[in-house]
Amino acid sequence: MNIAQVQYFLEIARHGKFSSAAEHAYVSQSSLSKQIKALEEELGVELFVRASCGVRLTPAGEMFLEFASKTFRDYESIILRLERYNAQAQFRVRVGALPLLSSYDLHTDLADFQVDNMTIQLDLYERNQSEILKRLELNRLDVAILRTDLLSAEDYDWIPLIRDEIVVVCSNQHPLCRTRRVATVDLKDERFVMLEPQSAIYTAFVERCREVGFFPNITFTHARHEPLLAAVGRGIGITALPRGLTHGRNESELTCIPLQTPLYTDIGLVVPRNRTLTPWAQKLVDFFKKTYTYATAWVAPSDECEQPT
Repeated sequence: MNIAQVQYFLEIARHGKFSSAAEHAYVSQSSLSKQIKALEEELGVELFVRASCGVRLTPAGEMFLEFASKTFRDYESIILRLERYNAQAQFRVRVGALPLLSSYDLHTDLADFQVDNMTIQLDLYERNQSEILKRLELNRLDVAILRTDLLSAEDYDWIPLIRDEIVVVCSNQHPLCRTRRVATVDLKDERFVMLEPQSAIYTAFVERCREVGFFPNITFTHARHEPLLAAVGRGIGITALPRGLTHGRNESELTCIPLQTPLYTDIGLVVPRNRTLTPWAQKLVDFFKKTYTYATAWVAPSDECEQPT
């Protein structure tokens, strides 16, 4: 048994599906399945009841869950405590980030910081917002690049980095594709594919729909935006995404339509309030303050992913 197998077991127990667990663990589903099978063979029991609609724990799995939860907590705790004896860790900054750095060119900012501070090691941890916030609260990350729309100013400080407009994205064959701007109420009969319900984008767009009297017909959700764009390109539905996330391999097949009443989302460099940063983490914060002090970066409307001519 190894700690990765314990983590994979916990992800499956949490999400109820091998596919969802693999996405959140950032491994392939086949690799995750092999690891769980090896774990079950070592323990001599089946941990999950498999079904077409998902999985559930067996009685043996329920018993193992208690052990696995405690073991993984203890593992993360001792790793954190041992860092004080690691000389390299004294020059390390642990950065959490949503998987959007390249979309907004923020990886260039991190590279520029690294060039000026070659003795500091940046450890980048990309996950969804809820996982990153949990790690921030547990002091397993120093800073994070997150959406700040729903963050509490009582709990967090942040440096504004990006403001982007949330637009409706459809295929070039969709009837909406030649619309210059669309009223939210006119989307009530559309099928949507959306980011997962825990995301700030999902929350903001659904709230806008509720304000005009309907709940969007959401047929598919995903933790990342790339599968949504692929689904839109194939005519499965439309989506609502920040404009900066609409660029990719299939953007020539897509049309971005602004809402009549604009809807925005903000990204910032986030630090828990009252957290004492290491000198190295403070250097990174100061770098972003200097870079973004005078103006919040806006993602301007682009000629790409617009109405076809």
